[in-house]
Amino acid sequence: MNPDALERGLAWLASLGHPLVLAPNLRVRTGYLAGSDEQRLGDLLELVRNPDVAVIFCARGGYGVGRILRRLDPAELRAARKLVVGYSDETMLLAYLHRLCGLVSLHGPMLERDDIPPEARARQAALMRGEPAGLGSLSGKKLRGGRVEGTLVGGNLKMLEASLGTPWEVDLDDAILFLEEVSEAPYAIDRSLVHLRESGALERVRGVALGQLVGCESTRYPGASAEEAVREILGGAVDGPIVEDLPFGHVADHRALGFGVRARLDGDRAELTLLEPVVEVGI
Repeated sequence: MNPDALERGLAWLASLGHPLVLAPNLRVRTGYLAGSDEQRLGDLLELVRNPDVAVIFCARGGYGVGRILRRLDPAELRAARKLVVGYSDETMLLAYLHRLCGLVSLHGPMLERDDIPPEARARQAALMRGEPAGLGSLSGKKLRGGRVEGTLVGGNLKMLEASLGTPWEVDLDDAILFLEEVSEAPYAIDRSLVHLRESGALERVRGVALGQLVGCESTRYPGASAEEAVREILGGAVDGPIVEDLPFGHVADHRALGFGVRARLDGDRAELTLLEPVVEVGI
């Protein structure tokens, strides 16, 4: 974790006018983890149980949330009704909250990303407060036309694939699926999408919204394209609209999305629009 970037992220969050409650092990590191499983689980539960905490804002994605999910109590999380903000590795936590707790979350930039432009942070803050300004459409490029509405779920491709077969497997029934990825070779993206297809998961979605594929080039196979793999596999597995190059993912201009909210995907206009807020009452 970049301590200077974290401090700038905390300063931005404090500037929204809300007091901050920092997890005790926020800056701990154990190998490739942000502390031991017990430390990270304890921090999460401490924030869940704190009545003064309305939003749990993840510092960074990293790795490890899947190691502690089985030790959570869905009933406790459902009763606490905290808004969780994160993406990347946090995709599995968002899927857990939606599938097992019936809660919506905010898929958006975390605190360590201090290069997020003001417009993206403003959208994120508006969604956190339940303000209409957060519901503006995102524009991309058309791959297939059509217009559908459904529950918006998704996030990092590898994390969604990893949820298959678990109790918190992402719920894709009549969903609009949004996807992004970072630092995966085209063949690895191909493999993950084929797994989603062959599991039957993609048969249930109404449309697909594709964000950014960052650093997904191949040094071994220079002519290979992650984008082409996505177009080929999704184009044959999904009947509804598909829009690519939307502004979310591991990029600076990462526009926040509600995980579990109603949304509209318009393939003809190449737009993704949230139809309801992430929170009913602003924090």
